[in-house]
Amino acid sequence: MWLTKASLFLLAAASFVLADFPYTGPCSDKVCGASGKPCRRGLTCVPWPTFEKSERKGCTCSYM
Repeated sequence: MWLTKASLFLLAAASFVLADFPYTGPCSDKVCGASGKPCRRGLTCVPWPTFEKSERKGCTCSYM
């Protein structure tokens, strides 16, 4: 039982640390976001939740 609690704590701590780093992956219409999928016709790959590189969490295909 303590092993499960310790594992959950480590997982939570790791996700907190990783969340502090900005997204630096692909953000183009041909390779968009962590999945690396191309945007469908009529969509544009945009960073979210902001265009500021230091505050990016990822990229997604969107109607602009």
